[in-house]
Amino acid sequence: MPVKEQKRLLLAFGVLALTVLLLFLTPVGQRLLAANSEETLLLNLLKSSGAELRTIHVTGWVKVDDSIPNAGEPEEMSTMAARLLGLNIPACKSENWQNAYARGNQITGALPDGSPISVLGQVMEYPEGNIASHIMVNLAANDYRKAYIYKKRIGQALKQCGKDERVAVSISGWIDRDMSDDELSARAEELMSGAGAAVQERVVKDNLVSLTGYSARFSRDLRYTGKEVNLNVAIRRSPSSHGTFIYVASPVILTEY
Repeated sequence: MPVKEQKRLLLAFGVLALTVLLLFLTPVGQRLLAANSEETLLLNLLKSSGAELRTIHVTGWVKVDDSIPNAGEPEEMSTMAARLLGLNIPACKSENWQNAYARGNQITGALPDGSPISVLGQVMEYPEGNIASHIMVNLAANDYRKAYIYKKRIGQALKQCGKDERVAVSISGWIDRDMSDDELSARAEELMSGAGAAVQERVVKDNLVSLTGYSARFSRDLRYTGKEVNLNVAIRRSPSSHGTFIYVASPVILTEY
């Protein structure tokens, strides 16, 4: 191939690559990415159960590196993470707490779009004198496309605080009828099967069935009791409300059922 033709071909590829990159940086591009994201998989999984969408939460956590300034100071850690996430600190509520094993600080506020968010800095103190510092973030999103965007933003912020950040998305829904114990188990199994997930752990107790497993459709995973997991499905009957809650999350559900 003549040199001029090679140059023209390389230029064409370069323009195409730049166009694709710019597209993904625009709101339209973000929506295209979100439409094919893991959050969409979770939402479709919830809908396949027949449940009505109730809540979407994005939860992040990281063990803070000792090299990070003020790593052992809860208030400084939560403030640092809140700033990285773009919170207006003076407009937020800050609360300190302490017990026999840990001390912490929680900052509660809202992002510019109104999404409520809390940032927790926590220091665990062990009897032998060692300490472990963690930062945790919990955000309530009102749209799965925003969940996709905030999942990335939270991950990027926590990555600046530690090496092994984790971000999970959990979606809850409601079915307006009671289910029998057998129905709870059968529906949970159907959802795991629909996600192509092999069940690694099963919890069955008062009105609750929770299945945790691994699906190749989700990118990141956790090691839990020596098992590789990245999907959690939980179904809880609510006798007082005469209905059933459905929860799906990746990699795990960190909120109360």
